[in-house]
Amino acid sequence: MKLASFILLIILVFPAFPQILSVEISGIKTDKGVIQLSVFRDNKTFADETPYRVYSFQKTGMTDGKITCNIPDLSTGTYGIALFDDKNENSKMDYRFFIPCEGFGFSNYCFKGSRKPDFESFAFPFSNNDTTICVKVQYF
Repeated sequence: MKLASFILLIILVFPAFPQILSVEISGIKTDKGVIQLSVFRDNKTFADETPYRVYSFQKTGMTDGKITCNIPDLSTGTYGIALFDDKNENSKMDYRFFIPCEGFGFSNYCFKGSRKPDFESFAFPFSNNDTTICVKVQYF
């Protein structure tokens, strides 16, 4: 009985197949630098700019301003992704007179306005199935 409970616990905690989040990015204007993806779990961490995880992807394999980045290690939950096109690879968004100098985007959300969106605007559910989300990079 203890062995059966232990095996069930292992199956629930460590799924047999890893879940992959595919992020299809379009609208990239340059092959210089890297794509920086910040994964957020709620509005507070987004407002505080303290991401749950940060990933950096080279732009190798980019075609016509499009690239797909795969994130293999997220657990089930609700997430939101903010990205920026870090052209100078300094790991931060650069601004000129409060206007971003580098491209940026959000998961399944087209930015309109002068303020950053609420987390709920670009949040998405991630479950045991592989998921694909889209991000369109925007430039000012």
